[in-house]
Amino acid sequence: MNREKMKDKSQTKVVKKLNYFDYAATTPMRVEAIEVYSKVARHYFGNTQSLHDQGTSAMGLLQKCKGVLGELWDVDPDSIYFTGSASEANQLAIQSLVKGKKGRILANPLDHASVLTVLGELQQQGYQVEWLPLLPSGQLALDKLTELVDTDVLVIICQWVNSETGIIQPLQDIVKIANAFDVPVHCDAVQGFGKYAMGSWTKELGSLVVSGHKFGGPKGCGVVWMNPKNHWQSLYEGTTHQNGFRAGTLDLPSIAATTEAAILAVKEQSKLLEQVTSYYQQLRSALPQNLLVVGEQAEKSSYIMGILGFGIDGQHTMLEANRNQIAFSTGSACKIGHGEAMSALTTLGYASDEARQFVRISFGYQTTQKEVHQLVDWLKLYNIVKEFGTK
Repeated sequence: MNREKMKDKSQTKVVKKLNYFDYAATTPMRVEAIEVYSKVARHYFGNTQSLHDQGTSAMGLLQKCKGVLGELWDVDPDSIYFTGSASEANQLAIQSLVKGKKGRILANPLDHASVLTVLGELQQQGYQVEWLPLLPSGQLALDKLTELVDTDVLVIICQWVNSETGIIQPLQDIVKIANAFDVPVHCDAVQGFGKYAMGSWTKELGSLVVSGHKFGGPKGCGVVWMNPKNHWQSLYEGTTHQNGFRAGTLDLPSIAATTEAAILAVKEQSKLLEQVTSYYQQLRSALPQNLLVVGEQAEKSSYIMGILGFGIDGQHTMLEANRNQIAFSTGSACKIGHGEAMSALTTLGYASDEARQFVRISFGYQTTQKEVHQLVDWLKLYNIVKEFGTK
């Protein structure tokens, strides 16, 4: 065996040994998606904007991908656009919906970092951003939303499933309230799509965003649907690609691989949800009493469990777990350290010192019963060591 093959074999053993519980950050790419990516990269290398046969073939495949995603979401496929990430998709969608308009923006303070960032930029540009009140559970206070929304509101922004706590927002009710005033709702559905069935509210949204690498597709492919009934403007003047939504040549291999992963995720989601819910309940029932699961007063996702109470900085807990071949996180990987988790937890009323203890465990399509048992055993032992200070 040559040196390169030995190196590959060694790396494979390390990967297999690691118990992975960070699916909310990213998922392993599905084998079927990898195969599609490779095939498209080899045979559909033409630019979708080119008028020769290679370009025409590429455009034909792009239209098929949009058609499949449109069918999965029950929306107009011609209004589906592709970006380099869900973060970029969030920013482009929101900016495009409000560009050139005057009015207020209503937003969920628990939303993703990419949304909070663009809202900060819009505030600097003179837009009025109002944070929607939350119930103690962390869900939006619908009665307060009803009082705040009127025809002066440009857009309501609300994440479907929170990436730190798993709290699920009542999008169907939010969309119903917004529609009474013809106000579009922008929804970051990154942690929901492929895990939960899309409701009838989907096609009533103003815009919808998902991310390929959250359900077994490649990194670098965000997908956004812009409801054609709402007026939006191109953020960058002179942009011609994708009806002016985003500049740049499309990454067709990533788009096709994301579409393949989406098909498989939707096909498997009912069975996987049942399995993951079992894992969540097993872990929840095994947690020591001094540990607190964040967000359980609300309807929440079984895919995400945020935990407090170790009495030590979450970074240390995460690193100690990593030493024992268990991978989880201290929150969203979209901000360094505790940035987004700290923001979410302090918004929910937790003190900063308590919030720093936060760790996030998330399940996915490759999680096994054996891994869950090993995680439970390690958490119990780690908690005892921390409690008695014997480490």
